[in-house]
Amino acid sequence: MIVFRYSLYVIYFLSFFSPFLLRADTSDIVKKGFDLAERQYALLYQDHNDLSKYPRSADRNGKTTFTDIRDWTGGFWPGCLWFVFDYTGDDNWRNAALKWTNSLRQNQFNTNHHDIGFVMNCSYGNAYRLTGDTTFKAILIQSAKSLLTRFNPKVGAIKSWDVFPSWDGKHTYEFPVIIDNMMNLELLFLASKLSGDPIYRNVAIRHAETTLKNQYRPDFSSYHVVNYDPDNGRVLSRETAQGFSDNSAWARGQAWGLYGFTVMYRETKDQKYLEAAVKMADFYRNHPRLPADKIPFWDFDVNQPGFMPQWDYRKADFQTIPRDASAAAITASALLELVDYVQPQQQHTYLALAETILQSLGSAKYSSKVGENGFFILKHSVGSIPHKGEIDVPLVYADYYYLEAMMRWRKHVDESKQRMMQEWKAMNVQKAAALADFRHQKFGMFIHWGLYAIPGGVWEGQKIETLGSPSVAEWIQLVAKIPRSTYADLAKQFNPGSFDADEIVKMAKNAGMKYLVVTSKHHDGFTMYDSRISTFNVVQATPFKRDVIQELYDACIRHEIDFGLYYSHNIDWKDGSDAQYAVTKAQHDMLDKKTDAFGANLWDPSANSFASYLNEKAIPQVQEILQRFKKLKYIWFDMPGLMTEEQSFRFYKTVYDINPKVIVSERIGNGMGDYAIPGDNRIPVDNKAFSSPWEAIGTFNHSWGYKSYDQDWKSIDELRYWLLEICSKGGNYMLNIGPDAKGEIAEQVKQNLSILGDWLQTNKEAVFNSTTWVIQREGPTTIQITDTEQREREGFKAAFTASDFWFTQKKGVVYAFAMVAPRDGKVRVRSLNRNKAKIRSVEILGAGKVNFRQDKEGLHLSLPKKLHGSALGYTLKIKLT
Repeated sequence: MIVFRYSLYVIYFLSFFSPFLLRADTSDIVKKGFDLAERQYALLYQDHNDLSKYPRSADRNGKTTFTDIRDWTGGFWPGCLWFVFDYTGDDNWRNAALKWTNSLRQNQFNTNHHDIGFVMNCSYGNAYRLTGDTTFKAILIQSAKSLLTRFNPKVGAIKSWDVFPSWDGKHTYEFPVIIDNMMNLELLFLASKLSGDPIYRNVAIRHAETTLKNQYRPDFSSYHVVNYDPDNGRVLSRETAQGFSDNSAWARGQAWGLYGFTVMYRETKDQKYLEAAVKMADFYRNHPRLPADKIPFWDFDVNQPGFMPQWDYRKADFQTIPRDASAAAITASALLELVDYVQPQQQHTYLALAETILQSLGSAKYSSKVGENGFFILKHSVGSIPHKGEIDVPLVYADYYYLEAMMRWRKHVDESKQRMMQEWKAMNVQKAAALADFRHQKFGMFIHWGLYAIPGGVWEGQKIETLGSPSVAEWIQLVAKIPRSTYADLAKQFNPGSFDADEIVKMAKNAGMKYLVVTSKHHDGFTMYDSRISTFNVVQATPFKRDVIQELYDACIRHEIDFGLYYSHNIDWKDGSDAQYAVTKAQHDMLDKKTDAFGANLWDPSANSFASYLNEKAIPQVQEILQRFKKLKYIWFDMPGLMTEEQSFRFYKTVYDINPKVIVSERIGNGMGDYAIPGDNRIPVDNKAFSSPWEAIGTFNHSWGYKSYDQDWKSIDELRYWLLEICSKGGNYMLNIGPDAKGEIAEQVKQNLSILGDWLQTNKEAVFNSTTWVIQREGPTTIQITDTEQREREGFKAAFTASDFWFTQKKGVVYAFAMVAPRDGKVRVRSLNRNKAKIRSVEILGAGKVNFRQDKEGLHLSLPKKLHGSALGYTLKIKLT
């Protein structure tokens, strides 16, 4: 039995004893609607498991009624389940939808009716859209092929029913076409995209042209049925089957047409289809007999003069004219797509109409009580009054289009993105003090460490470069396509006895670093702290049994180093499914957009959905981190990939709600970071590109995680260059170390950090708390570093001269850094000429004041002899008048 959010007994308890507990926010029509859908469908799903009988309606006693696979409505029940999964991200709903969808597989060969589009697109179309499972492509294409068998090129239309008898029984029509058929064209367009064959698209266009020509009146009300001569395409009659009269406007028929021609414009961008859809929308909106709640009568012209039914109609049988919630739901969904294509004023009008419809459908008048109405959502729909069937009952397709409309409403109407960004800005503003402090830090340590230190860039005897890309060691699982279970076995070997948190933190502090950020979870999904959310962590899964993050955090507190954590929020090769690649690709394919799979686990993805990964692992672990490490200063999210704005915002707000002072890296995604990251091992050419604080990140060699054979360490000159170039542009520099599997740091790293620390001890006032000057640097040496691969390929070959200077400033003082001291001690700084600045005094940091001369050529001075030719250069402190 499937397990949903609420058990059967809990649902009944809440329904009968505490109804006020059912709604968290009754003003939210989408949440309210899907909340009811979850409760009703959980009951229906648990109550009914015969995969050959599809829920369709309910009888007068509220008992669910069913139909079989031959019926046109079979695809709506799995379609409803897909929408609930789309909204909730709960894998139980996905599994339920898949089961019911796959029960329809044989219908791909059904050529007996035109509604194969309803059956297969609502089920398999949604399945493909939401899972990206490519096996569904062939089914959808075959379904479209079956639909094409009903197309007659002489008529220019797809035949609806095989035979249509006239109401008086005198005629039998061989080629009837009903307005409902417009809804099946979407399957044809999809098939053309999936197959590359234009035949499906061409037939859809031909059918729409014929329908627009023959099925609409001048006011854009539609006939239900048009009968054609199959031999020559001549129109024989225009009639109704489910409407009040041949010349009336059957409400659901109006909705089918509006929806269908909106789809036609989406797929062709032919203006005549948009104009037709707008006229159909306006017919509905402006109709004098449309009730105030915007839920139409089953036919707009019931009992009106000039409209004579040709069926056994007795007015006395209908004291109250039935409404049709299904027509309203279809109309609302169509309007919420149409708003994408019309002018702003029309958008406002149609959004307002759709909103009223959804509010009405969500009201007690039209929405069910839990456990009633055959376990459907909506009440008061009409199947066919002339056929005396399904009158004032729930209909599964009313639910389907109501759920679709609510998903579209969430996208278009509630201004969620705008409100979201307003809320983000309000939160971001509150971090001004924390960001100002961050800008003053200038220099920090990055630590990449995890199970990937064990292979050290080599898998089964092959170096990572020979296996693929990227060649950084922490990506070994992806590059070598290591199965999750095999990779997890590395945890049994992880026992870094040499790890000493205090030693690492003191090394950072002695190097002049002000903060430290360490990987709490990298892309492999392994956490370096004792997580209660996942046992795949350093304490529970390894023989080491020590909490690395806790020890580093405690050491940072002791040694007064600010502490931050890296967390891979989007990519998790163990538990993050495929980083929603398949789902995104399915959506992009329909829009002819490319989808980037970089970083996604496509070789051995976890069986859960990405939505459930977010709900059950990522968000809870971020909450766990913030609640546990209360003095945390930074969260360094990484690789947002295909994450949506809503997902990035969710992470940002999760952080803010627990600790509003924590600042977040740009790589949270979708422009929602507090500070910018120009790229890996990249120094931006122009700092003006960054309106917010920014941080350059760099490796000591060419890998973030430990790579056993990479010994190309940055020299002290290169490290100083990075720091000066970045600080002169107003950024921070976070330099990475990657401990080996024992927890040891390379000796070259230790030595160069020690030298750099000594240099910074002398020059720290020019670095920390500084800002940019009007000029960043001067001199002949130009270096551009764009990424890790360039640095690895080209090396660092700079030959700095005594004429190269970098500048910072603070409190009326300009600092000029020189990497190289002239052998003769004679210094000229061109940017400090008398036209640029008036100098009061000049001091050499660590050596005292010096005499100077300033003219139009620059600032001139002589260095003390002990600095002539100094390998570590010098720094000038220039006070301005």
